[in-house]
Amino acid sequence: MIGSLIKPGKSDEIAAEFVAFVADRESEQVLKSFVLDEAIPHTYIAVGGIEEAIARLSSWEHSPQLLLVDLKGSEMPLSDLERLASVCEPSVHVVALGERNDVGLYRSLLGIGVREYLVKPLTVGLLKRTVNLRTGRAMPVSQARTGKVLAFIGARGGVGTTTIAVNLARKLGRSRRRLVYLDLNLHGGGGPSMFGLKSNNGLLDVLQNVHRLDPAYLERAMQSAEDSRLLVLSGEMGWGDQRPFEEGALTKVLDLLVSSFHYVIVDIGERADPLVEEALQRAARAYVVADRSVHAAYETSRLIRYIETRNSSPATSVVLNNPNAVATGKVEPGDFVASVGRPVLVEVPFERGALAIAENVGVPVADGKAQAFEQVITRLSDDLTGSNQNAVEKVSLWQRLKLRK
Repeated sequence: MIGSLIKPGKSDEIAAEFVAFVADRESEQVLKSFVLDEAIPHTYIAVGGIEEAIARLSSWEHSPQLLLVDLKGSEMPLSDLERLASVCEPSVHVVALGERNDVGLYRSLLGIGVREYLVKPLTVGLLKRTVNLRTGRAMPVSQARTGKVLAFIGARGGVGTTTIAVNLARKLGRSRRRLVYLDLNLHGGGGPSMFGLKSNNGLLDVLQNVHRLDPAYLERAMQSAEDSRLLVLSGEMGWGDQRPFEEGALTKVLDLLVSSFHYVIVDIGERADPLVEEALQRAARAYVVADRSVHAAYETSRLIRYIETRNSSPATSVVLNNPNAVATGKVEPGDFVASVGRPVLVEVPFERGALAIAENVGVPVADGKAQAFEQVITRLSDDLTGSNQNAVEKVSLWQRLKLRK
């Protein structure tokens, strides 16, 4: 180890700037000479391949700025790099090291978000032309890898939008992704309460101070929810208060969030709020949550048309929820699909008691107490992360995390 690897306990402490895992001692010595020549502290160099990198990074609270990983011994480098991506923050610059001077492999690696591919033997000169340790970045050869904004919006009030968004955030957080749950309802959103929190008005603070926003400031404004990988950003304005921020403020906040987090889940509470337009313009995917009512079917159709006319063209899915007990008079699922002209991604079953108790207490649903509900949340999570092995086409995680244009 050169310098020291500092695993931060707080967001404003120093993290490792450069981490490298190489499979041979010769490459290790070249890297040590390079780091000493550049006089950069807070670096970590270890002998090991991609499996070692995955194991180590999965146990660290924060990822390095720049990561070099040796592909020697990897029979399926693209798949292994996908697994590596799942334990890295989206902002990490990844440089792959190999022994094959293969243009096809090089193009494939760039296609999944790897910044550069180096062929052995390593030299100090080659490293100096490839990486800049002072900025913690690889020389630009491809687009920056960013996280995804996921927008959840209810077809009407009381359909369980926040319940689904909160539980999906918990599920994704347990899969080692870093994510933010952003409650966009500035007049009493229920998200913080379901996480057992009281809003600290962090969202209002960052919206009115976007001119001096940086990652450390933004992270201090967020609250930790059960796990350091799941953070909450919310605000609570008084009724009748004037908005203390300007148009475009939310876009700037989202732009900064996706540089450090795999997912930003935006819970849209008030559909007529001006912030909704900014959230949907930045969204990679939108979920319209509805119940089996005629009014919800009508509003779902309107919302889909509105969302899909955004310049960003977010992929839009319909989630059909049953927040109340089965009763006569509800629209049948088939009739609902025919009405909105769009298939339902998942239908969430009614959960009699465990879900309500968990929400009121502000804790996750106890294991096994709402199995049908948990299975649907797992399906939503698998749909996003590609964990569903039965999917017809598996898209790489680095590709899935890229910002949709």
